Amino acid sequence: MSELLPQEPPTDPGEHDPEVVGLEETDTSAVFSALSSRTARSILSRLYEAPATPSALADTVDTSLQNVSYHLENMSDADLVTVVDQRYSEKGNEMDVYAPSNGPLVVVGGDAAHTERTRTAIGLLELSESTSATGD
Repeated sequence: MSELLPQEPPTDPGEHDPEVVGLEETDTSAVFSALSSRTARSILSRLYEAPATPSALADTVDTSLQNVSYHLENMSDADLVTVVDQRYSEKGNEMDVYAPSNGPLVVVGGDAAHTERTRTAIGLLELSESTSATGD
């Protein structure tokens, strides 16, 4: 039966634009709170490699399933991760598959003007890379 159920999520975690977070922005507290633990940062780093279930993450980062679930909930509340698919375990239990909500996370130290300049610079970098790739 497991051959009939999807095993690999269809989402590529690298297909999103970078997320720029300024230290002085209002929603930054949730991001830093969610990433204050080394375990949480390890989980997020692992998800940038490939989407994964909580049980796979627990094995990879060598912690309990409860600890992974706690950190995933915090990161989900901070809009750092999202459920991208469901899989079924060998026992037939439905499991959520998580991936980063955005592309690479960029933290900007400085005021709002620094954050905006960084967002603009990343946009210009992407524009110049796509222009040079097409030969324009």
